[in-house]
Amino acid sequence: LMKLNEYQERAMQTCMPASMNYSYMMGNLGAEVGEFSGKVHKAQRKGLIKYDEQGNILWTGKDWNEACQFNTELKKEAGDILWQLAGLCKVMGWNLNDVATMNLDKLASRKSRGVIDGEGDNR
Repeated sequence: LMKLNEYQERAMQTCMPASMNYSYMMGNLGAEVGEFSGKVHKAQRKGLIKYDEQGNILWTGKDWNEACQFNTELKKEAGDILWQLAGLCKVMGWNLNDVATMNLDKLASRKSRGVIDGEGDNR
């Protein structure tokens, strides 16, 4: 399995020098998240998906090939989001393994203190 730092290093080998800056990475991260969200919401509007009680996407279309294509398109968008996040972390001087580890530690602390469901960054 690939480690996050390896992904970040390999992904940034495809980055053009003019794009290796905070403004580009931050702006496009938001754009990529918007593309992902837009694909999901357009499919919902067209009646192709709905959500179960836990909020998971359920395919309601009759065409299995269309469902597979939709799934593939979402994975591509998720990859674009990951690339932009890797780039943003790179320009901030962070590696993805450290960011992921810090996040898991934060979540474990919140869970152990019973504040996983709450508000505020520093709970």
